[in-house]
Amino acid sequence: MPSSAQKRATFIGMPTLLLAGVALLLVVVAGCGSSEAAVEVDAGSTDEEGLRLTTRPEAMYSIEDLTAVGFKKNKQFDPEAVPGSIDIWYGFFSQRDIEVRFYESHADALKFGVEPAEVIIARTAGQRDPLIPVVNLYPAYAVVGNTVMLCERQLSTCEVLIAVLP
Repeated sequence: MPSSAQKRATFIGMPTLLLAGVALLLVVVAGCGSSEAAVEVDAGSTDEEGLRLTTRPEAMYSIEDLTAVGFKKNKQFDPEAVPGSIDIWYGFFSQRDIEVRFYESHADALKFGVEPAEVIIARTAGQRDPLIPVVNLYPAYAVVGNTVMLCERQLSTCEVLIAVLP
C-alpha cells in the first residue's frame, strides 16, 4: 500500500504531466496552423476581405477543361460583351452558379478581366448582372490562369471548382 507521501507525490505529478501534455498539444496545433498558412500562400493569394483570389498564373484553361471536371455549361455569351475576353460561359458546379470568362493569358485576365469583375462584386443584392438576367449573386471572383471566375455567394464556390482543375 502506498504511503501518504507517495500518494501526495503522485497527485502533485498529475497536474504537471497534464500541463506538459497541454503544452505539447499547443505546439502541435501551432505547427499545423503554420503549414496551413504556407499552403494557402502557395495555392494563390486571397485579399483580406476574402472576395478575390489570384492563382495559377501559368495555367491555361478552356471550357473543355472545366466540363471535364464536372462544370455544367448552361449558356455561352458573346465575348464582345466583356472587352478583352475570348470566350464567356455561364454554368454550374456543385449546384452553384459560376460565370467563367476566358482570356488569351493570365496577364490579359488581370489586365482586362479584373475591372469588370470588380464592378460586378460591388453591386448590392438585387442589382442585375448585365449578362445574366437574374439578381446578382456574384460577390466574389477568382483569377485562375487565363480565366476570371465570378462566384455565387462566396469565394469558396469557385475554390471548389479550382481544386479539381488540373
